[in-house]
Amino acid sequence: MRVTSSMMMRSTLRDLSQGLSRLQEAQTQISTNRALTRASTNPGATTSAMGMRQDIRRAEQRSRSLDDAQGWLTTADSALTSSLDAMARAKEIAVRAANTGAVTDPAARQALAAEVRSIRSELLANANTSYGSRSVFNGTANGVAYSAAGTYMGNSSAVLRDVAPSTTVAVNLTGPEVFGTAGGPVGDVFEVLERMAVAIASGSSTAMTAEHLNLDAATAQMSAATVELGTRSARLEDAKFRAEDAQLLLKTQLSQVEDVDIVDALIRVKAHENSYQAALQVAANIMPVSLLDYLR
Repeated sequence: MRVTSSMMMRSTLRDLSQGLSRLQEAQTQISTNRALTRASTNPGATTSAMGMRQDIRRAEQRSRSLDDAQGWLTTADSALTSSLDAMARAKEIAVRAANTGAVTDPAARQALAAEVRSIRSELLANANTSYGSRSVFNGTANGVAYSAAGTYMGNSSAVLRDVAPSTTVAVNLTGPEVFGTAGGPVGDVFEVLERMAVAIASGSSTAMTAEHLNLDAATAQMSAATVELGTRSARLEDAKFRAEDAQLLLKTQLSQVEDVDIVDALIRVKAHENSYQAALQVAANIMPVSLLDYLR
């Protein structure tokens, strides 16, 4: 096969162009600190990096979901803690009112009854506590959980949050689960407090004794709800630690795939530069001087 000057020139220019491209690629990796400057550099690694980035986005979304869940539970726990303090005051008033020897004045009984109704109003406000724009004890319904009359306005649906792959946790307790179910011989805590206020105002020791027991039962239910929220909060805390560890691992793996080894990249830049300079010198001996002068 006869090798012509034009063939030699095209081959030499092609080799020089490839050498210069390799040098530019190595320089780009150093300047961007990225081993994958384009998909064609390493298709397999690029596919892996894209998958890792998608996993990281999912992990970040899960982390935001966990933060939201913890905020919801913290808000609900604060409302229940305040409600239990109010129930403790209501019990003190019930004990004082039941002492007929100490409270015989009708005006004093009316004052105690008014204080019990004030506690009932405080509990209603706590029951309508919201996190953001959502009522924490309302299930998935919109609006407030309880009306001014103490009627539950929500539903029994759970508010779920994604906390791990294929794992969700209910972050809410509904009003009836916390404050009792309205109706029946006992009713919810708002009915108990209203009946307690009526019994204190009328001076009925029998009714006060019965409502005192109902008050204890309502307090026990609210305490159990607080424990349940604490258990869920601890579970979310563990899930958050695991999610943060998984997210850190993914970012580390992505860095190993995408980020460039600076020392290795510097060595490759110098090697490509030497190779390119050598190719120029060799080409100068076989190509026209005018062209090589231009290339230099």
